[in-house]
Parts: sequence; C-alpha cells; structure tokens
Amino acid sequence: MIPFPAINPVAIKFGSLKIHWYGIAYVIGIVFACHWAHRLIRRFKFSIAPKLFDDFLPYAVVGIVVGGRLGHTMLYDTSYYLNHPLEIMQVWQGGMSFHGGLIGVIAMAMLYTKRKGVDFYELSDLLALISPIGLFFGRLANFINAELYGVETNLPWGVIFPNQLTPRHPTQIYESFLEGLVLFAVINLAYQYLPRMRLRKGVTGCLFLSLYALFRLCVEPFKVQEVVVQLGTHNMGVGVVLCMLMLLLSILLLMLRLHACKNTSAHVVQLP
Repeated sequence: MIPFPAINPVAIKFGSLKIHWYGIAYVIGIVFACHWAHRLIRRFKFSIAPKLFDDFLPYAVVGIVVGGRLGHTMLYDTSYYLNHPLEIMQVWQGGMSFHGGLIGVIAMAMLYTKRKGVDFYELSDLLALISPIGLFFGRLANFINAELYGVETNLPWGVIFPNQLTPRHPTQIYESFLEGLVLFAVINLAYQYLPRMRLRKGVTGCLFLSLYALFRLCVEPFKVQEVVVQLGTHNMGVGVVLCMLMLLLSILLLMLRLHACKNTSAHVVQLP
C-alpha cells in the first residue's frame, strides 16, 4: 500500500493566475516530441523539412486541445457540461479524451497537408513515432490530478488516492508505461530496423493506432469505468468500446495501406 504523494496540482501561482502540472506536462511532452521529430527527420531523410513540421505544431496543439476536450465532454460527462458550458474548455481542470484529441490531430493534419502539399501518410508516420512521448507525460499528469485511477486492489503497489479509503490500481502509471515507454520503444525500433516499414508510408501510423488500442485494452479492466454503455447483456466502459473500434479500424486501415503500397511497388517495377 502506497499513500498518494503530496503533490499540489497547481505548480505555480501568481495571484489569481494558476499554472497546473497538467498544462506543464502537455508543454513538456510537445517540446520533447518536437525535438525527437527533428532528429527523425534528419536521420531518416523525411521529405518534411523541420520548418514545415514546426509550422504544423500550432495545428497539432489546436487539434489536441479542442478535440481532446470536446471528446471528453461529449463522451464521458455530457449532461454536466451541457449544464456548465463555460467549463468545457477549462483544460487545466483535467479531463481530456485521447480519442477526441486523435481525431482532432488527424483533422488538422489533413488540413495542413492539403494546404502545404505535404504527404499526409508521411506526416502521420512521423506523428506516430513521437506521440508516445506526449502520452507518457499526459498519463503522469492524470496521476498528479488523482484522476482515472483504478479499482480496489490488495497488491503492494496499490495507491490510496485522495478521498479514497482503500488502495487502488495506479492505472495512470500502467498507461504511462505501456502507452508511453513501451509503445515508443516498439514503434521506433521497428521503424529503425525494418526498412520496408519506412518505405510503406502510412503503415507506421496504422501500427501506432493498433498498438495503442491493444495496450489500453490491457489496462481498461483495472480502471474504474465511470461511463458505461450496454451492449446486449453486457455493460462496457466507453473507453473499452472506443479502443475495440479503434483496433478493428486500424487493422483494416493497415491492410488497405499494405495493399496500396504493394500495388504502387508493382506499378513502379513494370515501368521501362
């Protein structure tokens, strides 16, 4: 049993201005992800120049914040935020949906690549390689906010969160490990040591979606499911349903990308 560390969610306070660890975690994640993206661009000769990637960052931030927040308010606590609309964009209070943020970033990437004439699939591969960095820091922020914790446990690493009387699974730490560290290592090592993966644009992005969904499904049974949906005779958490759909869709997209890349390669071979 581990007592929850005495961490104030507010990192810095200037009068009425409060800077939360939650926001700082997002900034740190974006900075580190940007730095890693520059290294990948130089090492693997991406056609996306560092300047073009940096220009995309404002688009990405908008997609993450707006998509993530709207996803949370619409999927997990709709009735509350409909009655308190002014709180919808108070991201410093916590409450961001990965799936909403993902949709937001994809939409912004499509918009940006269309405007700049950049290959969408190449950008999606680059984002897939760096996204686990942000996920790692984001899940640590969830832990600091004492949100999204797990069900009760007797395991020695169970944490007694604020306002809880019994130890619970620190599922935020589980996710920071799987969705952050493990996913980062697997996808970056695969990209480095599998040359064919680098040649098939879009495959890395699809692999990221599949592995994220799979890793999160491993953790979901240990989480408190605050919002559930009824499927037949079973009640399932919204996160579980979204990750199952995400896994199926990503596998389908992966098959389509592999088929498209195969056809493109065959066409190139036939050219005189």
